Amino acid sequence: MHESILRDFFVGTVDIAALRADLQGAVTRTSHDVFRQHIISMAADFDVSGAHLVGLCDAVLAEQLPAADLRFIAFCLVASDRFQWDTDTPEGDLIGETLFDWDSPEINYPLNPQTVAKFRHRLLTGEDTFSDADTSAQQPRTRNA
Repeated sequence: MHESILRDFFVGTVDIAALRADLQGAVTRTSHDVFRQHIISMAADFDVSGAHLVGLCDAVLAEQLPAADLRFIAFCLVASDRFQWDTDTPEGDLIGETLFDWDSPEINYPLNPQTVAKFRHRLLTGEDTFSDADTSAQQPRTRNA
């Protein structure tokens, strides 16, 4: 996965098809429960906004991006030295919380259209509408092609 492709998706210079193509082969399984993500860093810093994550939610809800891909995108954002958000602001706090939820769906909420709609709502309004029922669905551990 190229950080620059994700950045370009956020700013609208590449489409969802280019982002999906870049995700192909970005994650490999090295053992039963160990995965390795291949990330190519970009040269400059980029400020992530809530609107960027809402765009990813919209792509999932439009069935243009598998919900499971949010996990690998979130890992890229969290692990990056170049993607930034200010956790001292309400928006930045929501961005961080959302990315950590996406990065660990097995301990937070599974990634599916229903939870993605709730993540989108939370990013836009700050209102958390998740319930215990949202944690009951199973989450695939591998990326769907």
